[in-house]
Formats: sequence, structure tokens, C-alpha cells
Amino acid sequence: MIQIQTTQDILYMTLSVFVLIIGILLSWSLYYLAMTLRDTRKVTKDVRARVEAFWELIELLRDKLQVGGAVFKIAATGIKELAEHMKSFTESEKKTKKKKE
Repeated sequence: MIQIQTTQDILYMTLSVFVLIIGILLSWSLYYLAMTLRDTRKVTKDVRARVEAFWELIELLRDKLQVGGAVFKIAATGIKELAEHMKSFTESEKKTKKKKE
């Protein structure tokens, strides 16, 4: 058993208990800090993966729209030429009908 003979022995025992309590609290705090940092890393990793997937989707849409825009431009040009051709065709029919009368 521990024998307490002087007040200095009480001081040393009190300091040792205090150091033990501080050590336990520091280790507990460091453990929770490490767990929080691990969770933060997981969350940022998930967010980064989602942002990359979203960015790939935007790139895909942009590429599709560029290709679609080129096709639409070609189709619009073709429709315009077809409309002009039909307009000239109908105008020539009107002229031939007037001449026949």
C-alpha cells in the first residue's frame, strides 16, 4: 500500500492523477479528431466523384449539342434551299398556267 508521509507525497499523487486525466482527455480528443477528419475525407471524395460525373455529363451534352448544332445548320440550309426550289417551281407553274389561259 502507498504510504503518505508528507504533503509533498500528496502533491505528487495529485499531479500524477491530473496528468493521467489530461492524457486520457487528449487521447480521446485526438481519436475524435481523427474520426472527423476521416469522415471529412470520405465526404470530399464522394463530392469530388459526383462533381466529376456531373462535369462529364456537361461535356457529353456540349459535344452532342455541337454535333447537333452542325447537323441542324446543315438541315436548315437544306430546308431553305428546298423552300426556294419549291417557291421557284410554283412561280414557274403560275407563269405557265397564265400563258395557257
